[in-house]
Amino acid sequence: MSTNPIKAISLVVLVWVWAIEAGAHEAGASFSGAMPELITLHHAHIEDEQRINLVAMDNFRTDGNEESVFSSSLELAVAWTDDFRLGSEIFIPFSNTGVSNDQYGLGDIEIQPIKYAFLNQPETILTGVFRVTLPTGNESRGLGGEQTVLGGNLFFDQAYRNWYLGINAEYGASVSGPTFSELELGLALTYSFIEETGEGVAPARPNQPLVVTLMLELTAESVLSGEDEGEDVINLLPGLQLWHPESNWQVRMGVGFPLSSDREYDIAVHLQVGNHFDWGEILK
Repeated sequence: MSTNPIKAISLVVLVWVWAIEAGAHEAGASFSGAMPELITLHHAHIEDEQRINLVAMDNFRTDGNEESVFSSSLELAVAWTDDFRLGSEIFIPFSNTGVSNDQYGLGDIEIQPIKYAFLNQPETILTGVFRVTLPTGNESRGLGGEQTVLGGNLFFDQAYRNWYLGINAEYGASVSGPTFSELELGLALTYSFIEETGEGVAPARPNQPLVVTLMLELTAESVLSGEDEGEDVINLLPGLQLWHPESNWQVRMGVGFPLSSDREYDIAVHLQVGNHFDWGEILK
């Protein structure tokens, strides 16, 4: 694996952490502090959000070969209403997981123009999402497909004191280009070491120097139609979130590995840094 891109992106992350303050939740949000940001799965709570994702994968399957590759992505989300019920999000991938392993390029951009929380309580949230994946990646380099994919997602958050349960259900199908459809299910279980919770809701910003969250994510993806029809991939990802409430920044890290015979990689190491700056304050 080439170290130069990793060093460059690691430097970006260090500058990001040094330059910003990153909250567990956006100012004004009443969500439980035990609701973390997940690594590969999606949370149901809607907020303004900015996040960098970094992944190093060993023995990634590409064009019949197994390569060590590196990918990064930028996630930007916005809450359109003061009650954090309606929002949008965009996911911009950039990686060298294509045919030319020594070249980096843009992948297929995913846009979630509508995210709506049908239930929106401090410890219980259910959100429906409409998403569009655009063929912005270079298909000849293996960095994307030729399809435009429409999809619908359901995300569920449930916190109880220091515990959190997250459930994802996602379906997508191509509306242009080669036929493709898939179903993805996900489950997350976490525990946050928040001292003030007691018998009630975990505080949005605990009065302690560091909050450590243990995380476990399980995902199952099934290709229903298309070139890879019948492929079923199951991945397990144990992880850790570190949150310093006083300075308000977060870092997440985890190691993912497949449980199924169908697999995209042998091991994946994740590192993430993000924040919840209010876009209105940023753009003033």
